[in-house]
Amino acid sequence: MNKNVDAILACRVQGSRLYGKPLQSLIPDGITVIESLIGYLQAIRSLRKIILAISEGKENYGFIQLAKRLSLPYVVGDECDVLHRILDAAEQEKSDNVFRITTEGPFVLYEHADTLIEEFLEGGYDWASYRDAPEGTGYELVSTEAFQRSHDHGSSRHRSELVTSYICEHQDEFKLLFKDLPERLRRPDVRLTVDYAEDLVFCQIVYRSLKKEGQLIPVERIIEFWDTNPELRKPIENIGIDWGTGRLVWEADDVKRAERQTSTGSKGT
Repeated sequence: MNKNVDAILACRVQGSRLYGKPLQSLIPDGITVIESLIGYLQAIRSLRKIILAISEGKENYGFIQLAKRLSLPYVVGDECDVLHRILDAAEQEKSDNVFRITTEGPFVLYEHADTLIEEFLEGGYDWASYRDAPEGTGYELVSTEAFQRSHDHGSSRHRSELVTSYICEHQDEFKLLFKDLPERLRRPDVRLTVDYAEDLVFCQIVYRSLKKEGQLIPVERIIEFWDTNPELRKPIENIGIDWGTGRLVWEADDVKRAERQTSTGSKGT
């Protein structure tokens, strides 16, 4: 497997629950959700580039402005075929592997990314991720070849924003790496994505409360803040877990392993 890994961020403002989620501000007239995310990605040593894969439409021009201001490469493509957009970005920048993360999460488990990338590359995996990360802080590694196979053999649903759903549904066709975080970070109940207005308000409070000049906010510190401020997290607790495709992949793997163990146990009796 070739060694370069690039973060490719699928960007669009459209959203039925909260419009323009990545471009929402964490402080008034200040840093946006996606700018905070990019700051975390820039701290990951193994990432070669950060590339924006922007949806067509004049309403998404803000992402082009952002890319130009931050000197980031970008492509513009079909709104619905998100996977094609990612592949276009990979082709343009010659990305061998894609670091995939939602643009709706301002905080990232960046301290653990280099370890995952190293094992992913050394093992020649098609896909890798950590289990049970706080919602919005985790990520997936996907070989560009695996994404191309997903696009070639998948349906329109697999090419939508659920870009790893084909891998999820055809795990036997790919080499997958499932990693566990330290126990203190295995908190899928902690919701740090911006999908609803309530999410945005909580992330704004986190940013105002914990941000120090010139420093990233560790997700571990945010978990502590979550645990010690039940009144602040209460508005978003009823939203529940967002079952994104990364989480679906390892959930499906759990089911398969349980089935194999049951089958093995049955044979042994």
